[in-house]
Amino acid sequence: MEQFILGQGATVNFDLKNGELVSVLHKNQELTSGRTALFTVKIRDRQGATRLVDATSCKFLRYENGVAKYSNEYFNAEVEFNRCVEGLCLRVNLTNKTDDLFEWVEIAPILVYNKLKDEDGGRGEIVYPYNEGCIVTDMAYRESMPFRYVEPDYPSKNTFSIFPNMIFAQFISYITNGVGVYMGMHDQERTTKHIDFCYCGDGIKIFLRTYCNANYGEDYKMPFDFVLKTFEGKWQKAGDIYYDWFKNNLPKGLKKISENEKLPKWYGESPIVVIYPLRGINDTDMSDNGMYPYKNALPILENIVAETDSKVMALLMQWEGSAPWAPPYQWPPYGGEDEFNSFADEIHKRQMLLGLYCSGLGWTQRSKIDNSYDKTADFEKLGLLDGVCENSDQSVKSVICTSQRDGFDLCPASEKVKDLLKEEYQKICNGKVDYVQALDQNHGGNSYFCYSDRHGHVPAPGKWQHEQVNKLLSLIDKKGAIFGCESSAAEPFLSQLPFSDNRFELNYYVGKPTPIYSYLYHEFVNNFMGNQICAMLEKTENNFTYKLAYSFVAGDMLTLVLGGKDKILHAWCDYVEPIEKNVDKALALKFVKTLNAWRQNAGSKFLHYGKMVEHKKIKCSTEKFLLEDGKTYLVENSLLTSAYRCGEETVQFIANYNLTPIEVEFEEEFDVYCDYKLENVNRGVKRMAVEPLSVVMIKI
Repeated sequence: MEQFILGQGATVNFDLKNGELVSVLHKNQELTSGRTALFTVKIRDRQGATRLVDATSCKFLRYENGVAKYSNEYFNAEVEFNRCVEGLCLRVNLTNKTDDLFEWVEIAPILVYNKLKDEDGGRGEIVYPYNEGCIVTDMAYRESMPFRYVEPDYPSKNTFSIFPNMIFAQFISYITNGVGVYMGMHDQERTTKHIDFCYCGDGIKIFLRTYCNANYGEDYKMPFDFVLKTFEGKWQKAGDIYYDWFKNNLPKGLKKISENEKLPKWYGESPIVVIYPLRGINDTDMSDNGMYPYKNALPILENIVAETDSKVMALLMQWEGSAPWAPPYQWPPYGGEDEFNSFADEIHKRQMLLGLYCSGLGWTQRSKIDNSYDKTADFEKLGLLDGVCENSDQSVKSVICTSQRDGFDLCPASEKVKDLLKEEYQKICNGKVDYVQALDQNHGGNSYFCYSDRHGHVPAPGKWQHEQVNKLLSLIDKKGAIFGCESSAAEPFLSQLPFSDNRFELNYYVGKPTPIYSYLYHEFVNNFMGNQICAMLEKTENNFTYKLAYSFVAGDMLTLVLGGKDKILHAWCDYVEPIEKNVDKALALKFVKTLNAWRQNAGSKFLHYGKMVEHKKIKCSTEKFLLEDGKTYLVENSLLTSAYRCGEETVQFIANYNLTPIEVEFEEEFDVYCDYKLENVNRGVKRMAVEPLSVVMIKI
């Protein structure tokens, strides 16, 4: 048995002879529930056949000078162990004995009890950097939902737990009884990874895998540390460990908002993002919804400006003149360039902004919405079969947006693809558009899996993916516009995708949304609340105001989704009849005005470029929201809160999304500011009522 005693009371035990991680303890508290293989390697041959080989099936050779050596018929392996400031650091190096390819390496996963704390007899929770952040407290619930555990493979799904896609950061954590295990891959190159958890035997396995970015027959030498560490506290402590590494290893070109001269002036003016389709009421319907011609939106937008006292960005869906959601040919706009440009001029004349939803790195053969749209002949003429994402056997398939289109995923490493996408996006960036949600479907910004050996990249997923996407984005002259993606930009894309569709509510398919993304990155990017598709919660007024309050405390800019001329929807594709189930428009605009007044005034520097920090504890009542499955309830505090530091100042916001006053109790006395001008102050407060649909602020 090899034992590593780390700082702050952590102990990690390995059975190196059998190739196993045995246990992780913190001050003698056992945090794991069983043994796991020290490493596992996925091997792929040229025909696409794969095999998994783990340390328990290898011959143990020796352990000396901090290196454990193993061997089998496919490779020799060295595992390096190093005690460091960050914790216990491990690396795996592989010497290839075959002509096969090392696809990924999993290192030192942990096994925990098979039920989490919200299950009968369960314990613990998982801190999961998935789609803006999630705390998972019910494993059975996660496995019953659409975002259940799936082994990533070809063709890619946009819900895979892949970094940098739906997973935005390179760590995961498990916390039980106030003690946590932190597992991170501190990789400056930010290559593709699978970060996830799943049932395994009698427990739940929590793991990180790195794709090797290696070719057939090549060796693999891990260029970064896998870090294992224990801590005391909540999810913020895991975030702090990762942030301490991140701030010293920023992605290329990334600057804090306060130092980023490339961002437009409006980025700091907290515009309300108003999303609506030019045609239709959902993403497969193109009926007349009253929003075309373009000018029909102007009085609606002007009314929102007046009612919220805010700048507005009109963000259009289903505006394409080709076919809706039919990349890459989205331009010219529906109705023609002249009509669109005239609308853009009117928007800007009114000091408003204009944005467009696009559809990512895809090729549409045929539209299922517009039967006249068929690009099969163009596909063959351009020879694009050589530029689509393919499997090892050169078979091609896409499962993205199949209700809207048939087509393929495009590989950004192909020069043909780069030329095509650059040309098409350049048409959109003509100086009339302020924002382009360019990478819808490419959650987080990255491309999909490609195993081709004809595109100039290694024939497997790897760091080439984000490198090629970033190269493509840098080729486009954006003419003053900024770009974004669906969900929020994962780490390698933070500098090129600074404003994205932060759909936190998708995490109801996994657990409880938690603003881990903002905790790590809010100083560097601001996002917007997003179109809220898959609303997940029952349609009640405090459901809608809850989502607004959540986005506010998370530091996101606010969003309204219109369903025709007179409706605000709970979410895109959520047009509800009878009308009583839709959002109370006057109520929504009133709360948006209140929240945005804080963003524009006393809260501006904190909510625009402050660093989110762990907030002071508050006590209040709770609310219950019925989830989409019709049987599960989300229990959430009646007041939502978050804290931000800017310079030497730290403040905490507390938002009441309910239609009734809610009492809050602090653990110590604070001066409580009850209006955004900081004129109404209650001194030395330990307990008070927060008024309906309001925000208060304390200075820490």
